[in-house]
Amino acid sequence: MSLRHLGATAFAAGLFVCVLSAVTFGVAWGGTEVFCPGPRRLLEYALVGIEGIPPTVRYTDGCNEFVLSPLVQWSGLAAAVGLVLAAAGQATAE
Repeated sequence: MSLRHLGATAFAAGLFVCVLSAVTFGVAWGGTEVFCPGPRRLLEYALVGIEGIPPTVRYTDGCNEFVLSPLVQWSGLAAAVGLVLAAAGQATAE
């Protein structure tokens, strides 16, 4: 199996699991429930921090803080790595 095919397979599998888990279980694993007056704007969303072991990504909508689901994190990372591998395989094939 070439590097391009391996990358494409990892990208497709990672993207499939990421979308499936985000739709089935939700993107956020947990969060605070504070009342926020008015609608949230895209500019208010921000990355709060990335913690070490186990890797945890926290983000905020300007009012509440959420934790990104580990299944979404790892499958998204697999999709990104697959994309890089497929690009490297394509570059070496030409």
